[in-house]
Amino acid sequence: MQTVLLSPDRKITLPETICEAYRLTIGQTLEIELTSQGILLKTAPTFLKKVTIDDVAGCLAYQGKPKTLEEMDKAIEEGIIAEWGNNDRH
Repeated sequence: MQTVLLSPDRKITLPETICEAYRLTIGQTLEIELTSQGILLKTAPTFLKKVTIDDVAGCLAYQGKPKTLEEMDKAIEEGIIAEWGNNDRH
């Protein structure tokens, strides 16, 4: 177990090994929660607002003809077979 010191301005410095283990970066937002066992520190969600399809629509600049549902289903099936092999058991 590692310990940290609370500074006069109520700040703590996390040990480098903890930051590396949890891939914490400088400036990253963390959440703090009081629990029955003490204080829980965890990473805050990356997206603070709910993301909708309208927020991300058009972020991939596909220039071709729109695909049909059948074409998309076929492409998904081909990808699964390529990744996992052809398994006809349903």
